[in-house]
Amino acid sequence: MSRFLAFALAVVSASSAWAETVSVAAAISLKDALGKIAVQYRSDTGNDVEFTFGSSGQLSKQIQGGAPVDLFISAASTQVDDLAKANAVIAETRTVVAGNALVAIVPGDATVAPTSTKELDRPEFSKIAIGEPNSVPAGEYTAQALKNANVYESVKEKLVLGTNVRQVLDYVERGEVSVGFVYATDAKISGEKVRIAYAVGEREHSPILYPAVVVSESKKREVAKQFLAYLLAEKAQGELASFGFTKPPANDTVKTVK
Repeated sequence: MSRFLAFALAVVSASSAWAETVSVAAAISLKDALGKIAVQYRSDTGNDVEFTFGSSGQLSKQIQGGAPVDLFISAASTQVDDLAKANAVIAETRTVVAGNALVAIVPGDATVAPTSTKELDRPEFSKIAIGEPNSVPAGEYTAQALKNANVYESVKEKLVLGTNVRQVLDYVERGEVSVGFVYATDAKISGEKVRIAYAVGEREHSPILYPAVVVSESKKREVAKQFLAYLLAEKAQGELASFGFTKPPANDTVKTVK
């Protein structure tokens, strides 16, 4: 743990007598992990966390519209970039807190499954669920993979667009589509309802990283920074790992949250 993180956590603990609630808007793929981390955070600090979960694109628009959010955690850089251009976030607080992987999944009882993205134009894969690429990072990553495999044009009429990655997961769990693309962490929480057909190669799409940033209009900037520091510390990183998230790049793990 860096000296800054140790100091920030000490400050959080010392200030627990004046409990605060920090408002966090986060990509829905983080819902289960952040729920457990919030319980630990409350126990360790006395402070609370109020979450709003959804697609990163939807949350970004809400923040630009003035939603009362202190900290934003996106599943892609695009949405944070857009907010930074609009001066809606404090750019120097931007820090990657986790990573993930993209997988193709099929219903648990499926009798046929693709082994690569190039096979998706086969007729047996009649419906393919992905997140809406313009607002859902998982959908954006999937579209990149489809284009890199030169099958996007041949499968675009098969695509069923979800408003977030959990809706895509739900489509596959209910057997409403042949194939769906979600994060590895989503497939893990689904258990036997789905099975992973294959993992999409890292070179087929942009790196899947979760940047977090403090919102400019936040009235609780210091508390937001403290929760961000907590997310980077060993206990929270261990919880994220237990859900299948990967560690942020080394240079981001120890980045000072200013």
